[in-house]
Amino acid sequence: MMRLIVEAAFGYTVTDPAPVWTDITSFVDIGTGVSINRGSSDELSQVQAGTCSLILDNSDGRFTSGRAASPYYPNVRKNTPIRVRVVTATNLVTNPSFESGLSGWGNSLSPTIAQDNAHVWNGTQAMRITWGGSGASGQNAFTDVPGLEVGRRYTASAYVWVGPGSPPVFAVISGAGEGTASTTTGTFERIRVTFTATATQHRLTIQSVGVPTGGTQCWVDAVQLEEGPVATTFDPAPPQTHDRFWGMVNDWPLKWTGLYATASITCTDIFKWLARQAPLSPMLAEEILLDRPTLYYPLSEPSDSTAAGDLSGTPSVGTLSTTQMGSGGTITFGSDSAPAGNTGASFEPASSSAGKYLTADLGPVVTDLNATWRMQTECWFSTSTTGRVLWAITSIDASWRLVISLDSTGKMRFESNGNFGPLIAAAVDPTPNLADGAVHHFYYNENDGNFRVDGVIYSISNIGRMGNMRMLYVGGWTGGSLWAGTISNLAFWVNGASTADLVSHYTTASTQNIGESAAVRMTRITSYLPLTVTSVGSVFDGMASQAALGRTPLEHLQEIADTESGRLLASRSVNGLIFQSRDVRYNPVASVSLDFADLETDEVEMADDDQKMVNTVIAARPGGATQRVIDQAARDAYGPYEEQLNLLKSSDLKVADAANWLVSRYADPPLELRQVPVEASTMPLATYRALLAADVSTTFDVTNLPAGQAPATTLTVTVEGYTETIQENQHRLDFHTSRALTDTVWALDSAAYSQLGITTRLAY
Repeated sequence: MMRLIVEAAFGYTVTDPAPVWTDITSFVDIGTGVSINRGSSDELSQVQAGTCSLILDNSDGRFTSGRAASPYYPNVRKNTPIRVRVVTATNLVTNPSFESGLSGWGNSLSPTIAQDNAHVWNGTQAMRITWGGSGASGQNAFTDVPGLEVGRRYTASAYVWVGPGSPPVFAVISGAGEGTASTTTGTFERIRVTFTATATQHRLTIQSVGVPTGGTQCWVDAVQLEEGPVATTFDPAPPQTHDRFWGMVNDWPLKWTGLYATASITCTDIFKWLARQAPLSPMLAEEILLDRPTLYYPLSEPSDSTAAGDLSGTPSVGTLSTTQMGSGGTITFGSDSAPAGNTGASFEPASSSAGKYLTADLGPVVTDLNATWRMQTECWFSTSTTGRVLWAITSIDASWRLVISLDSTGKMRFESNGNFGPLIAAAVDPTPNLADGAVHHFYYNENDGNFRVDGVIYSISNIGRMGNMRMLYVGGWTGGSLWAGTISNLAFWVNGASTADLVSHYTTASTQNIGESAAVRMTRITSYLPLTVTSVGSVFDGMASQAALGRTPLEHLQEIADTESGRLLASRSVNGLIFQSRDVRYNPVASVSLDFADLETDEVEMADDDQKMVNTVIAARPGGATQRVIDQAARDAYGPYEEQLNLLKSSDLKVADAANWLVSRYADPPLELRQVPVEASTMPLATYRALLAADVSTTFDVTNLPAGQAPATTLTVTVEGYTETIQENQHRLDFHTSRALTDTVWALDSAAYSQLGITTRLAY
């Protein structure tokens, strides 16, 4: 049995971690059905956004957006989360044989129920009912059975062992029908009831006849509720739910056929949400924002800007505006003397006391936070001039001040005061001369009195904790000593941020996370959104830099997948992603076998063309060599079929491996089966479930192809994508497939895969 379930999460967004779902299945036009498209057409194409379309009965206006009388008002809106699932079962009872307890079962009036093995029909356990002594009639044990289709005939049955002196029992479907009472004691007997469903869920009860004698017992086992007018052989397997689509509703159109109103909706998976996100900021900026700074001035504005903005989102924080001291000097944004992929502000004063610096009123919220939390702060800077102020922060009346500068030898210096006292220079363990023109990182934690320069911890003495801070000065302050150099990514935390989280920013800036695995990089970038990604497989190469980012999240995630020769998919069950490494496909083992005669053979054909041919690859990586890999024999036979590869690999060797891998597989592609169309719901239940479990990179065996016509009687294919249509008593799946042998690789001591150069190839 197959049942469609369509649910919408009205009032929620696609990023909500636990949306509440509303079942709208009964409004789906099952005659037209639900159509889903997933994956790609072939293995050389990126997986595209999955889509789903269906028609909803809108005769009562419930799916009309903005209609106040709708039960879902005001949440019939664009981008409402939606999911489509299919339930398969012979037996719809979720706990039919009590092997792991009595979950899903309850009791009414005065009996008690317990797991027991004194009398068992199936397995090792049954449910014992002990009738109460209240003298009440109609005592029962019950379970609720969902997944029914209104108007369809069903049969419920159970094996019962009635003890001596215990009353007969019978099966009842609340509000829909009663069966015949049991007639024997001391042995198992099957009772049953056939009914027509009037709702999508009914309660099945095992009920006593008349008033029972308290303490008498019966045992119940092998409970089944199935489609049809007769009880068939007991199936202990509970229903299985198969996720088909998870995404969002693009629109809620209102259409009439005569006076009959419908909503023909189209839906798209999480790729749509990824593709329409704003371009990502540089990786360092995303890492800083991920840790929720109280203040964040990247200082990355365009070169013609005269002010710098805060990106933290803290209320009432002002922009950093240009302040003139004396005359002359410039501040120019867009300087690349900043961590890789970032830009900063370049300060060029006319002298130490004449030029420009930046000032901002941080507002009352920051001041109030500073009454509870101590400051943590970081920035990146470069200079070749000693004795200048990097930045300063003060209370609104300047009674409290903290000034960060380099001393006359280029070492870091702290000066502070409280309650209008004089500035006192803090004694610090000597830092190196930082006025060397290089980009340096500075981090200070007011809680522990330590600061770090380029990851090295130094201690500070004779500096107090600052309070009531509100005015920020960058590149100088009222006391002069104007900064000559660059400053970027100035951030403050006046909250509970941990040092461990914040010091990782230096690692990102200094290493660009070069060499981290593709799986780690994928997780890193999805964390900025935030979104979860599940990595599948084990072969993930080290990645090159993506420090600048700058494009949509989907584009950056796809370039990681392309670099790995892997696949990036939207999940079918949650608002997340799946990242398959290339080794998921190595030496594939078929998950299901399909007989050629069971396919929709009018639509089956094999192709031998140049669609996938690649016999020449020009491959490169950022900052690396450009390399050329060819298959000369294929070029001589067919002419050049060239492809450019620009991969984010961390070594030239890995780039060459990827190029060789591509050429070795596609220099001369043989005949292959590219479509496997099947009416899945007519298959045996185990096969149907295997087909529903199939996804991109699953492999099938197609057997008994016509001998003397096909290249072999059995072919193994890999799923690249599929289209499906779910209708009443029909489930059509049309798989886009590729030749699985393309992914066979050498394996030690394998009869099938150890013949290097004959049956397979080296993987990378």
